[in-house]
Amino acid sequence: MKRFVWFGCSLSIVGLLLGGLPAGAATTTGTALNMEVVGHHDLGNRGYNADVWVHDGHAYVGSWGFQDWSGGGENRFCPDDAHAGIVVLDTRVPSDPRPVAKLQQPTGTTAEDVVVLTARYGAFGGRDIAVSGIQTCGSSRYDVSLFRGLVVWDVTNPASPVEIGRLHTGCCTRGIHELEVQHRADLNRTFVYASVPASEYPDSASPTGMRDQSGRGDFRLIEITDPAQPVEISDWGVVHDLGGPPAAGQGCDPDPIFGHSVEPSADGRLAFVSYWDSGFVALDLVNPARPTFRGTTRYPANADGDGHSSQYDETRRLLFTADEDFCKTSGAGIEKGFGYLRVYDYSDLGRPRQISQYKTPNSSGPRDIGAGDYSIHNPFLVGTDVYASWYSDGVRVIDASDPTAPREVAYFVPPSANNPVSPSQRGVLTNATQVWGVVVDDATDLVYISDMNSGLWILRRI
Repeated sequence: MKRFVWFGCSLSIVGLLLGGLPAGAATTTGTALNMEVVGHHDLGNRGYNADVWVHDGHAYVGSWGFQDWSGGGENRFCPDDAHAGIVVLDTRVPSDPRPVAKLQQPTGTTAEDVVVLTARYGAFGGRDIAVSGIQTCGSSRYDVSLFRGLVVWDVTNPASPVEIGRLHTGCCTRGIHELEVQHRADLNRTFVYASVPASEYPDSASPTGMRDQSGRGDFRLIEITDPAQPVEISDWGVVHDLGGPPAAGQGCDPDPIFGHSVEPSADGRLAFVSYWDSGFVALDLVNPARPTFRGTTRYPANADGDGHSSQYDETRRLLFTADEDFCKTSGAGIEKGFGYLRVYDYSDLGRPRQISQYKTPNSSGPRDIGAGDYSIHNPFLVGTDVYASWYSDGVRVIDASDPTAPREVAYFVPPSANNPVSPSQRGVLTNATQVWGVVVDDATDLVYISDMNSGLWILRRI
């Protein structure tokens, strides 16, 4: 664990000192604007750090793994049990975060995304519950002995977590990638809004002709009103529910049937599925057992697509979306650069329209800016501010009070750190800064970010 006292005066000063560096220059000491470091933990330099959550004075940092597609997909990088798992840190003294426990996923899997909440209903009402999506990473997805799906822990005592429930999503997808949780106050029920990507990919070895052997879509609605007994309530996919994707694949990763993640509305009655090149699909979930298609966004012909994740502003009926695009040059007719933030007016579910966008300087254009991934990853909305994890561009804070003209008001780019994975997946996941996730603690207004290499950072806006 490291505490970077050299940031103590204010990282805005460091940002000014390094402001003259050319765009994309190596960040060995960290840079910032209007943010400062409160605390840091390197998580034992384990690498493989994934998303971050914060709840009741504790942070939770997931772990990931992958296939190396640059080598044809044969090599699989999966942390061993000693380095895997969701690390639980006591952050009640944010300048000195301390690991107190680990939520251990099954061997040969990842636990990338985690959400922690206080249960409202049933026997677990009032207790704190952690929910994580589990994917295979250490073996073939056809290995039926590998668990994949959902795991639930009781973390009422964060230092002594207890696994209480599982849901196996079955062969032969990798499992649940990303998820969100929402209470349905109108029904007195709690649901997980989950994605099982590539469920509808063609697969001649499957009895359904799809990777999911039960023929389900990528969106899964799972009830955890009783968190000890998760139950899948419904599913939805562009192939079996629409008869085919609403758009064609485009760009360097053309894929219109890849449901990556899900964003529910605050009341849980609406969900937006990030469906890669098919845009951000709106589903009506008033009846949880029958998801109903309401509309989707459309990409311009010159866009690379890659709809990855989103955040919904109920008050203004706006959707803030992230396109995870690593291809800075995508061929003729496709805009150059990495993925960025788009803002959609979703006041008419059947006719959403893009009203603005935001790009960092490093994410724009075809120039070679060295090792690093200057694509947006995950947005997190607080009021009218969007906190966006942006891989090698750190975390960016974007003022969207005028949604037609979003502007950056703060950022923090951690120093680069050693990447334990070799060779890298894309030839760029080296020792560069790689910020995966961001969340804001509503109790303290502190900003928590996870870097795949350097661990957990706790920040304050100044």
